[in-house]
Amino acid sequence: MRITENMRYGSLIAGLGRAQGNYSSLMEQMASQKKINRPSDDPVGTTRVLDFRGVRDTIAQYGRNIENADAWLQLSETKLENISDLIGKAREAGINDQSSQTRQVLAQNVGSLLEEILALANSKFGERYLFAGSRTDRAPFERIILPVAHSANGFDGSVFSGGTYTGAAEKTYTVRIASGGALGAATCEVSDDGGATWSAAATVPASGIVSLGDGLTVRFGDDGTTNLTAGDLFYVNAYAGGRTTDARVEAPQAASNNAFAGTVALDASSGPYGGDRNRTYAVQFVNGGGAVGEADYRVSTDGGRTWGAVQTASWGSTITVDDTPGRELVLSFAASGPSDGFAENDLFTVNAYAPGVYSGNGEDLSVATGRGSRMVYNVTGEEAFTDRGRGGVDLFAVLESLKTALEQGDREGVIAQVDRLTAAQNTIRQYVAESGARRSSLDITRANYQVLDDKVAGLMSATEDVDLERLIVEFKMKETALQASYAMSVQIGKMSILNYL
Repeated sequence: MRITENMRYGSLIAGLGRAQGNYSSLMEQMASQKKINRPSDDPVGTTRVLDFRGVRDTIAQYGRNIENADAWLQLSETKLENISDLIGKAREAGINDQSSQTRQVLAQNVGSLLEEILALANSKFGERYLFAGSRTDRAPFERIILPVAHSANGFDGSVFSGGTYTGAAEKTYTVRIASGGALGAATCEVSDDGGATWSAAATVPASGIVSLGDGLTVRFGDDGTTNLTAGDLFYVNAYAGGRTTDARVEAPQAASNNAFAGTVALDASSGPYGGDRNRTYAVQFVNGGGAVGEADYRVSTDGGRTWGAVQTASWGSTITVDDTPGRELVLSFAASGPSDGFAENDLFTVNAYAPGVYSGNGEDLSVATGRGSRMVYNVTGEEAFTDRGRGGVDLFAVLESLKTALEQGDREGVIAQVDRLTAAQNTIRQYVAESGARRSSLDITRANYQVLDDKVAGLMSATEDVDLERLIVEFKMKETALQASYAMSVQIGKMSILNYL
């Protein structure tokens, strides 16, 4: 077969093209230091690299979760240690109670310590409150208006403050039982000037609620074994802006993006909240919503973490969110007009608070630290600082009681509160230790993930990264071959018929 000039030049150009392509590919690998610069370079290797990257992204997310949880725990641990130290100082004030001259000074010191502990219990991590449970947008504690019983009292039932104090100045109210007996039969007197003057004796109502003045009340419970006894004394230190301790239910709230324009309120059939935990109830309308009384809905008793079954039956204008005896709660809905109704996911919430001063809840905060593995990283104020926790001591009630006992010269009351502070301090120390243990666990998990990430990074590098030394040698070889090809092509290009004459 005759080889024409066109064939010869075509073969030459094709060879040069291949040489240049190989040379360019090696240059690209040297520039990126990657063997795989596009999927077509190695489809199988590309798939492996993408899998490795997914694993490393997951590890990185777990790492961020661990870092955030560790920072939260570290701050919680520090605040709890500070609170424990301050409790120790309050105990010293009670132990040092020796004379009437020092009691007022010690009472002031305890009041200052109470304010410091209150500030620490309301500490934030960024914009979230550390000890509020899952209600991290609201301060869990406020200064309380607490009824304090004298240690010599015969009455052993519960006593709560209620109402809203409207006075501008700090004031101490005293309730003295004039004649003993059951609620509805006993009589009492009230003083708002430290016992200098007293009101006329009046019957304690069967409800147990006694008005003190300035919008403030006390409520005696019938849950004890001994009735009110003549001579029993109860002290109530009132502060402007202070929180009372009786159970309460806040007005229902509608989500800002709800379509429903009507009203929602607590129905008159709702009883006083008798739960032993703070709860956030929620009602969510589903299946497209609908009119009042007809729309399908579901109810949550834990702020929306879990939901009950969808209710599809007609319900008139009221929805029962809790029918547990002692804490019945019913919401009433009224449309704004004939066309007003619920849309999909319209949401309504209502907060119910057990007796006490804690405004958070008992819900844990947890974070994913692995596939199917979560760690709780918060300490709730309910567990650490109230009598609903493992220690059974309401820290702020004890501090208020210690302050009042010092002011009133109630030595036995001081001793009792010192003992309770010891129990409270032991509880705080337990949570400090638990926070440290959780941090240690997170450190181990973090170290394990670092080892895993290094191994995956090594596998990914072996798949996509170049061996730079080998690549340089290969590049020089290709460069030499390309230069020779250029020189040969120049010589071949110069040949003509005259070269053979």
